[in-house]
Amino acid sequence: MLIPHKILIIAPYAFGYTVHIQEALNQYNTVEANILYLDQPTFEYRNFKHKAQNFISKLFGKNLKKTFVFDRIKREVSQLEKQDMIFIIRPDLLDDVTLRFLKTRTEQFIAYYYDSTRRFKRKVDIIPFFDTIYSYDKLDVETYGFKFLTNYIFEESNHQNYENLFYNISTNDYRFPLIEALAAYLKGKNWSYEIQVYNGSPMLSEHVKIITEQKSIAEVAELIKASKIIVEIQRTEQVGLSFRIFEALGHRKKLITTNKDIVNYDFYNPQNILVIDEHNIEIPDEFVNSRYIEIEETVLSKYKIEHWVQPIFNL
Repeated sequence: MLIPHKILIIAPYAFGYTVHIQEALNQYNTVEANILYLDQPTFEYRNFKHKAQNFISKLFGKNLKKTFVFDRIKREVSQLEKQDMIFIIRPDLLDDVTLRFLKTRTEQFIAYYYDSTRRFKRKVDIIPFFDTIYSYDKLDVETYGFKFLTNYIFEESNHQNYENLFYNISTNDYRFPLIEALAAYLKGKNWSYEIQVYNGSPMLSEHVKIITEQKSIAEVAELIKASKIIVEIQRTEQVGLSFRIFEALGHRKKLITTNKDIVNYDFYNPQNILVIDEHNIEIPDEFVNSRYIEIEETVLSKYKIEHWVQPIFNL
């Protein structure tokens, strides 16, 4: 199989999560990895230090589908030499003409689906464009023959001092009533928490903090460090593990989640991870008060970004 040297990543900025793929690849002297963001106007080239900024979510909606965005991507890719590999995240945001063009500009055309096909139906339609598709969703892997690939740990710390017991940050959507109910439960137990819900404009909430500006990945990391337990509320159409789970792993934090499939992963430890029933929230005092159990490095290392890139890019 071809060992890639010139790699182009095309992806959403996604609060800064995706830039870590480029940084991990460029640790290899034989690799020249560039990244083109779907929702920003310019390339980020090797050794360029990206300034933290908020994610412009509206560009993922109606604006992304406008012709000028597709033209920008084709124009900027045309300026590069033909790539050994183009690795694209959220390819369903591009039209068929753009995907067909990108395929002519690379030896290998690879996609990573970090949302399920049940959430974005177009992902099924564009399967034939790609040589290989990776997915973190086990149901999609079984149904469509994708290669299974989780998200990744991109930052580590081991802060044991904390200001709050619980931390969660979410976007206002259908999960909001559950988040409110969870916050009410924590308040009833007299447990300290910082639960933030982004809405874009002020709204009423009895138990959680409404924020009108999205947090950067660096800001979220500091809030995670200042907490003992991270809360993750899974989307109902999602089976794969969100980045929130890997942030908890990287920062050595306990985790409360509604994702029942997490018990099937090798890093699962019931003293570290509690699966709750969204219809009947119960959090034992013993779980809250007990200490975090360190995960063996042989297990944890496979989820770290520096190892995550190796099988995908043949490194």
